Amino acid sequence: MNNIEVSIVIPTRDRSEDLRLCLRALVSQDFPPEGYEAIVCDDGSEEDISKVVDEFRQTGFNVRFLRQEQKGPAAARNLGIRNARGSIVAMTDSDTLPDRHWLLKLYQALANNPDAVAVEGRVYAANEGEFDPLGEGPANKSGGVFLTCNCAYRRAALIEIGGFDETFPYPAYEDTELAARAQQIGRIVWEPEAVVVHPQRPLTLKAVMKKLRHWEYVLLMGRRYGYLAWKQYPVRHPGLRVALLSVVALPVAKFKTAAKWIGRKPKEAVKLFFYGVVESLGAMALVAPMALFGRSREKVDRRKYL
Repeated sequence: MNNIEVSIVIPTRDRSEDLRLCLRALVSQDFPPEGYEAIVCDDGSEEDISKVVDEFRQTGFNVRFLRQEQKGPAAARNLGIRNARGSIVAMTDSDTLPDRHWLLKLYQALANNPDAVAVEGRVYAANEGEFDPLGEGPANKSGGVFLTCNCAYRRAALIEIGGFDETFPYPAYEDTELAARAQQIGRIVWEPEAVVVHPQRPLTLKAVMKKLRHWEYVLLMGRRYGYLAWKQYPVRHPGLRVALLSVVALPVAKFKTAAKWIGRKPKEAVKLFFYGVVESLGAMALVAPMALFGRSREKVDRRKYL
């Protein structure tokens, strides 16, 4: 008999040590152990992630390992959702540390809101501290961000809307696009007591350049739904707004952060200022032409991935 109520889907790629810490946090959840499972979805890792999963399986933890060729986190999560046995699918990332009450709080939020299709929880850096000038990471302190490192959806709702749009290949905005479609059939509620700590990642020049590719999907959100990723940023001319944000607004934000840190960490502040310059030049060369003159892709992908 299947007593599983919640399936936790964890996409990963080449993060075996981070995954080990994440699974250790999931083992320690104050949720009945027979009531949940973890599904690790390997997105084409070069490391042997299955060895980490086997370590925890041998202790009796209900964890499964699934693998696919590299297709991106959206496809990896869909792989987990398709194989989930629970009526609720909770999601986190392999480099996060869920609080021991995390799963129970998500579960209770959905139980207390039967009309809700999903719940999102609070995400912050370790000790709720300030990121270093060359540190970054996702945060959700007041809701409405819909990060898939801390959420739970009713599996029936995910099936109804078709799962993640797998044409979003990067870990960027595939979560807000899913939430946009989910909110067309029901509410997503906020549960601040469901907490996930997301350690900061080092901001490198390579990371800055890679993120220029993400602007295409911010633009796509604007064209599909009339707002840039989140409803609090409505937009009438998404191409122009994306061009200005990428070339001016985000680099200027880096300049301001660099100025704030110049007295405390001058080397890091100077490097951040340099990153802002490179980001602006890269956006002028790559993002602005795509946003202003590129072909429009705005229709919602109606394929059913689940």
